[in-house]
Amino acid sequence: MGHESSHYRELYRQSLFYRPGSTLLTTIRAYTGGPTPARPDDPAVRFHPEGVAYHQAFGYVPVIKLGWPAVRAVAVLPGPVPDRQALCVYRINEPPQPDVPADEMFTGTGRGLGAHFQTLFGTRLVVHLHHVRGPSLKKLARCLPAWTDGRITLTTERPA
Repeated sequence: MGHESSHYRELYRQSLFYRPGSTLLTTIRAYTGGPTPARPDDPAVRFHPEGVAYHQAFGYVPVIKLGWPAVRAVAVLPGPVPDRQALCVYRINEPPQPDVPADEMFTGTGRGLGAHFQTLFGTRLVVHLHHVRGPSLKKLARCLPAWTDGRITLTTERPA
């Protein structure tokens, strides 16, 4: 048990976690002309040596976990708002788009947001960088090739 828990502690220590920004800080930034405040249920993503964990709504289920063999690309792409970017994770086999009830389609969270991301970026596994805090993208760019034996690098192009 001790060895297994130390493995998970080490894995967490090496993780790069992009999670919703501090509500107070993002609210202050919004009032001073910065990005809009992040909601606590915004998406989040954690990259680590064994793969990716994507939180559709941070702090809630479901959390989608993918090992690196299931990931084909990680990209930083322009978002729908000028000068804002999205961090996207592309699976080897994207699952079919789920049916989203009409009352959830335009909520801005959960399945409705995932469907919107699918339309914009070609994947539901997306976080808007202006809504999250986390390590620099340079650090992610350094870690991805090491974690994937050089197979995945951080790109700025949408994969085909």
